[in-house]
Amino acid sequence: MAAIGQTRPTSPTGIRTPLFIFGVALAMLAFLVMFAFGIVYVGRSQTGGQSTVLVAVQAIGAREPITPDMVKLDRIPTSAVLPGTYTTVAAVAGLSAVTDIYKGEAISPNLVGNPDGLIGGSQSSYLPIPEGYVAMTMPTGEQQGVAGYIAQGDYIDVIATVNTAQFSKDNPRSVTKTVYTNLHVIRVGPQSVVPRQGQAQGLSSSITVVMTLCDAQYMDWLLQNATLKYTLLAFKNYSTDKPSNCSSTISPGLIGPGQVDAQFGFTKGS
Repeated sequence: MAAIGQTRPTSPTGIRTPLFIFGVALAMLAFLVMFAFGIVYVGRSQTGGQSTVLVAVQAIGAREPITPDMVKLDRIPTSAVLPGTYTTVAAVAGLSAVTDIYKGEAISPNLVGNPDGLIGGSQSSYLPIPEGYVAMTMPTGEQQGVAGYIAQGDYIDVIATVNTAQFSKDNPRSVTKTVYTNLHVIRVGPQSVVPRQGQAQGLSSSITVVMTLCDAQYMDWLLQNATLKYTLLAFKNYSTDKPSNCSSTISPGLIGPGQVDAQFGFTKGS
């Protein structure tokens, strides 16, 4: 008996292959659509919402007075604007940089301050003494203290003139030496409730500096036995490094001519 011809069923493998390819194509299409959407979204977020603020047109060094030619108004993304960022050139008139300001950086209150170290016309109830240091008040005057030009926040060097007869009877003579450098002046004159912001400080009878307790004891000996003069450093030569001839925060004990000469070397050399 002849076999009746029948149609062969379609292979399952032949059906699955086109469906697999179609699924992969859909997944790739969805990925490309989401990728393009992300690019558009990021682009809009970066270009939209700008604010006009004050920025530096050049690098400004720490403690450098800010002049109108150093700043300008510019537009930057609002998301990059810090609270209180200045929006006028007049807002920084008479201020100085308290830290390095980079070219193009928006200028905010945390970057600038009054040269005399007072913010908002009020004086802190405590002295800005670094950890491990003490404040010491030294006498000053017109001839000794650069004619009153030393102001709060400045840095000074101290020059001492002594007679070597205090250390040795051999070849007594007067010698002069710089004994301290880069001493930070944190106050000029006595405590006062009168705001000093924007006011010339002028002549005073005292200045207060920070140093280690050890250095303060040596300085006290020099104040009693030597003639001291102060020199004022240019602001570009200021150093934030804490100077010290003896960095210990512990008192060195008894200080006399021998210890002072060993510390500063007044009798060394010719």
